[in-house]
Amino acid sequence: MPSIDLKSDDGLKAACAEVRSRIDPEQVRGAAALIEEIRDTPEALRTDLDFQVRIWDDTKLFWGGLLVRRGISAKFFLEKDGIHTWFGKQTVRELPADPEQRTERLTALCHELILEKIKKAVGWEPWVETLRTLALFFPEDFTALAAPEKIESLAHAMGIPASEKQIVRANRRILNRLHGVLRSPVDGLEGRVVQMLLPCQLYRLLDPKLWVVRAGSKGQDEEYVLNNDMAMLGFEDEFAPAHDTYEEYREAIRGRVPDRPKGSADAAAKQVWDFGREIGAGDIVVLPQMKGDRHIAWGTVEGRYQHREAKNGIRHTLPVKWVRKDIPETAVEANKKTLARRRTVFSLQRLTAGRLLPTLGVPVPDGPLPLRPTPTSARWPFGTVWAALSESARKANLRFDRSLVEALHLGLWADDQRHFAVLSGLSGTGKTQIALRYAMALTGADSDTGGPVEVISVHPGWHDPGPLLGYVNPLTGGYTRTEFLDFLLAATDDPDQPHVLILDEMNLSHPEQYFAPILSAMEIRDGEIPLHREDEEKLGVPRGVAYPANLVIIGTVNMDETTMGISDKVLDRAFTLEFWDIQPDQWPGWQSCSLREAEKARVRGILTELTEALSPARRHFGWRVIKEVVGFLEGRSRDAGIELSAEDALDQVIYAKVLPKLRGSDTGRFRDCLDATLSILGKHHLTRCAEKVETLKEDLEATGSCSFWR
Repeated sequence: MPSIDLKSDDGLKAACAEVRSRIDPEQVRGAAALIEEIRDTPEALRTDLDFQVRIWDDTKLFWGGLLVRRGISAKFFLEKDGIHTWFGKQTVRELPADPEQRTERLTALCHELILEKIKKAVGWEPWVETLRTLALFFPEDFTALAAPEKIESLAHAMGIPASEKQIVRANRRILNRLHGVLRSPVDGLEGRVVQMLLPCQLYRLLDPKLWVVRAGSKGQDEEYVLNNDMAMLGFEDEFAPAHDTYEEYREAIRGRVPDRPKGSADAAAKQVWDFGREIGAGDIVVLPQMKGDRHIAWGTVEGRYQHREAKNGIRHTLPVKWVRKDIPETAVEANKKTLARRRTVFSLQRLTAGRLLPTLGVPVPDGPLPLRPTPTSARWPFGTVWAALSESARKANLRFDRSLVEALHLGLWADDQRHFAVLSGLSGTGKTQIALRYAMALTGADSDTGGPVEVISVHPGWHDPGPLLGYVNPLTGGYTRTEFLDFLLAATDDPDQPHVLILDEMNLSHPEQYFAPILSAMEIRDGEIPLHREDEEKLGVPRGVAYPANLVIIGTVNMDETTMGISDKVLDRAFTLEFWDIQPDQWPGWQSCSLREAEKARVRGILTELTEALSPARRHFGWRVIKEVVGFLEGRSRDAGIELSAEDALDQVIYAKVLPKLRGSDTGRFRDCLDATLSILGKHHLTRCAEKVETLKEDLEATGSCSFWR
């Protein structure tokens, strides 16, 4: 099989010749124009916040980084502590003429900006965003590759020593090596940008993305695309991607095709977005043919997406150099099930691609694959997670304690492989919501169904792993798949993307029973989750799945008579957070509720007093009860046909939503709880509630225990 050699001059020169034509001229012109604008901008304007934000957010040179993928502007940190002013002044300071001293000065600037300024202000290190921006201000010293792990990988492949501490020096040495091998003068700014972009294309040779792109739902366009050196999609014109972020594009598509079900529109939008924005020059396209002898074809993408005339219509197209068109299906037997997925466009991530590339005869680099960072909290800094979570919570009228979310984040990522947390405490305190909002902020997902976030409600009676992992059906001989199994396989197939599983009310059954294979596998490096012992090809399901280090599991538990205890086997592996401290006056719904101010203040005060009385015996209530109490009273105010007075309505809803939690045995703490509650109810003239508590006290005195439900 051919290999890629970037260490020798001849090998590097040949590789550059191969990839140079893949550089997009429009990208070159746009980046060159932006660099020229920056050079012409005086210091007074360089320190302007709007100017800085525009440059930092620009993706003409390199599309990537957590902020871009989360749709967050760099204004998030630039406006803090005068960072934009400080950085603007640094960019006009004269640099030393000596190359070595110049590199040392830029290294100091980079580290001071990231490690001292930005990290101090927001708690994380935006390396990609910073390196991309420095490349625009100092194009002679930086490549456009921007991602530190990619720069390091390319440098190693070129025989250049590199480390994160010397990432600026690695940029300079890569450019020097290219200049020494190519020996061609840099022709103006556009020539400089081409030299900056070459490393991006060289890296794609080392670690190409592998995509499956079909040619029509039934293979009807296969002959056309293979004969015309292209990949093509036939989705409607409305689906042409023309937005800065996928979220904006998806929302636009929903508006353009209102008659389509939301799920169908989103699925189509994701495929066209991937085709037009994610697939890049140098990526590998695989076409499993459905016609004739059902051969496999593969080729390399040679240019940029175009929405143009093709096969009697305007189509979504990519130029592809088809290298092989006649690979027999038997050559990819082990990956046949993966290639048989029904989506028109989907990516095959590193684990699957690593198995498939050799069978296709795709050139691969000598030595180990390029470096990939271990999944740790450094990959997903808390600053970006908190920014996304805060915005999501604000829109949903929710409020989360930052220190609690910080603890969850650090607890989940304290181990390189096992990312498992259990949220316990009072029912209705927002455990599921904080887990869901964290998951969406971490992954960039916009829902809890499909994609990298999955919420599964545990049912009573789960006594084995079957409800989670599936099982071989003894009647049909087939494998009964589950949502979690598909989710697990998706996580395995996409190791760079965190996947978050939320097990809601996970102790309705014994976790050590239904969760046993996962608990065991997460403890062992390269541990495997066993599924079955049958023929993999027959069932279409592997016998086992390697435990993915990008899998995050958050379980929620309530502790009451209906649930099971949590064993040490589970607790030893999990980071545990408790949710007991509830302050009714901090409920975020007070600001938007429609109660009159006097009534609102009274209800708020009574609920706060009751919480203080009930919490020592752990009989207090959560946000859900507060929301329903307020909703009941708002409904009375809105409905003119309701004759119930405000006083009686409050008495009724406290009786219905708060008192049913009262139960316990004859202890000093519980007696004090009932006495304090009765005093509060009497003070506020909640007669019916007070009578009920009097009855409970009588039962406690007579029998040694009491319950609302006697």
